[in-house]
Amino acid sequence: MHIGIIGLGSMGQMLVKSFCKSEVILPENVLVFNRTQAKADKLQAEYGVAVAATTQALCEQAELIFLCTKPLDILPVLRGLSVAADKHIVSVAAGVSIADLETVHSGPVSKVIPTVTSSELHGVSLLTNSSKVSAKQSKNLLALLSAIGEVQEVTESEIETATILSSSAPGLIAGILDAFAQAAVRKTPELGIEAARSILVETMLGTALLLKNEQLGFDELIERVATKGGITEEGLRVLDKTLPGGFDELFAMTASKHAALKELVQKQVGEQQDEKE
Repeated sequence: MHIGIIGLGSMGQMLVKSFCKSEVILPENVLVFNRTQAKADKLQAEYGVAVAATTQALCEQAELIFLCTKPLDILPVLRGLSVAADKHIVSVAAGVSIADLETVHSGPVSKVIPTVTSSELHGVSLLTNSSKVSAKQSKNLLALLSAIGEVQEVTESEIETATILSSSAPGLIAGILDAFAQAAVRKTPELGIEAARSILVETMLGTALLLKNEQLGFDELIERVATKGGITEEGLRVLDKTLPGGFDELFAMTASKHAALKELVQKQVGEQQDEKE
């Protein structure tokens, strides 16, 4: 099987590097295209992937095609291509629905939300398929994504919220940890910010492994650490005063951003329908 990746921004490059790193597919069976040729050439030099001369050439050679452009570029790029009905199109863009993709491509389409942590072959890729995706196509896509982390199949009504927990979470967690480290240094300046950050990174890694390897629930791990009347228990009470409201505000903000993006995508769909008429 040949796969194609159009667009080599952060997610497109991550997919190329992760697929090659996992050895789930031979590099020569990965075709890439980017408007800036230098990015494609660099990946070819580093990993041995093939560089397509045009997006159309890529679509003619690949059976599975990942569209990794910006959300508002997805439909225009797809409209500019002649794609056979049996080709499997995968969009990694937020705000572009399965129905939106089906206004341009009559064949099988999927929506995947990857995560930057897949570069370490960990993390969760979110997946939803159209009804036209065959069992074989679904199996092939799952094999690719499972090689670079875990796959969570979700409905389109769930995907926006789940995206905050998977794709956005690495950046959000990094921001939370940095605020934690900064607070520690304000309390004890001699500790130093680099030491504080290093402690938190190693602690986060150990916490994740403990939760996963021992299959602990969050509440079970809290019970192990938080003794009755101890510092951790009191610390959790402090956090409980502020964190829930902050996270509620976070999800409300992201819902608003998604709604605005979807409105722009729907405008594109409407304009295309007007042109057809």
